[in-house]
Amino acid sequence: MKTLDVPVGARIPQALKKKLDQFCREHGLKMGFVVAAALEDKLGELEEELEDRALGRERLKDADFVPQDELSRYVKRRRASR
Repeated sequence: MKTLDVPVGARIPQALKKKLDQFCREHGLKMGFVVAAALEDKLGELEEELEDRALGRERLKDADFVPQDELSRYVKRRRASR
């Protein structure tokens, strides 16, 4: 089944556009293919990052924390016992 391609407008830095043009020319690729592949890849990374952050927040809810002064006393005692 053929997918329906739609135009997307975005402003990018001129240097990035030149880099994209050169990459497509050197590798014989169409710009739409490269842009779509890059977006797909980046969106996947961002989704994974958001999932990781959500997991981290969830785990921190039940975490036991030690006050800074208690940690400092512990570290000081450990260093002194060496």
